Amino acid sequence: MKILQFSKFYPPVIGGIESVAFELTEGMNKQGVETDVLCAHTGLGTQRERSAAGYRIVRAGSLGKLLSTSMSPALLLETRRMCGDYDVIHVQMPDPMAALALWFARPRAKIVLHWQSDVINQRRALKLYEPLQSWLLRRADAIIATTPPYAEASPALQAWKSKVEVIPLGITPIDSRGAADKAGALRQRFGGRKIVFSLGRMIYYKGFDVLIDAARLLPADAVVVVGGGGELLQTYRDRVAAEGLAGRIEFVGRIPDEDIPGYFEAASVFCLSSIVRAEAYGVVLLEAMAMGKPIVTTDIPGSGVPWVNQHEVTGLNVPVSDGRAMAAALTRILQDDALAARFGAAGKDRFLTQLTAESMVSRTLSLYRRLLAGAVEPRVSPNL
Repeated sequence: MKILQFSKFYPPVIGGIESVAFELTEGMNKQGVETDVLCAHTGLGTQRERSAAGYRIVRAGSLGKLLSTSMSPALLLETRRMCGDYDVIHVQMPDPMAALALWFARPRAKIVLHWQSDVINQRRALKLYEPLQSWLLRRADAIIATTPPYAEASPALQAWKSKVEVIPLGITPIDSRGAADKAGALRQRFGGRKIVFSLGRMIYYKGFDVLIDAARLLPADAVVVVGGGGELLQTYRDRVAAEGLAGRIEFVGRIPDEDIPGYFEAASVFCLSSIVRAEAYGVVLLEAMAMGKPIVTTDIPGSGVPWVNQHEVTGLNVPVSDGRAMAAALTRILQDDALAARFGAAGKDRFLTQLTAESMVSRTLSLYRRLLAGAVEPRVSPNL
């Protein structure tokens, strides 16, 4: 069995799609399943390389990005050249360029679409993309949805439920060596107060405005610490300063990867304040759960976020865009050590038993084998 993992980009380019493609590729090769990568490059020239694990990575030259899509004519040619060598082509979606490349190449291999999100923010572009997306959905042999709620709510998947299998995303636990020392320094930096930690790109759908609203209502012995860079970082910092909330919430900017475990370790609770279905899953929640942290998230309709964070089991879900409700949920956890410990332990158990990269790889490999054996049945609502 040979697998081609088709991703928008690939590490060291960082992103949700890229991290999933990396975990699957690394995991499959560790299982002895030959898996290579085809993606767009961030520059003009096509690059061919071997990973440290020995698999091929082809980064097709690109002219740049338009509407979050790499403009890569070279990707069409590389797809046609490579696709005949593989039994399964696994495509990380949404990716209009990948859809165009597959339409151009017309591979005979089995095609698996990994449906990480609908196209939500670019509705005008979606109208142009929909015919190509519909062709790819018809052509696909299987579609992986990341949670049952997202599979049920996705408009694009309604006509193709017979092809859908739910396989939750999983991660490799972050390396927490040295986290205790970093956590101690952070607690000292923030005056020994209880830390509410949040982490994500500074973009509108992460809902950090709501978290600012919540911060002003938290107990005086708590502080909100938000990590991440992005286009709205200065906007949020300016709002915090203008409203006199500097002692309540701090946007610390991008956190180096090696320092992130220390922030999780220092946190009393983790909060994800996202406001729309563009937040389809919340992979960062898995990092918090792996570190045994209780979670507060938003109950986004049709998103997988409230499925990942089970209400009153691993944490609390609150209404979208409701800063007062978010503050109340955070305060409840901050002021009840036994509850925080129970949520944290349940989250860690849920992560270890269901949401690891190893589990994701195993379920995906099972799907590949059943596809190639001609014995695939949809599994839209597994007992997870």
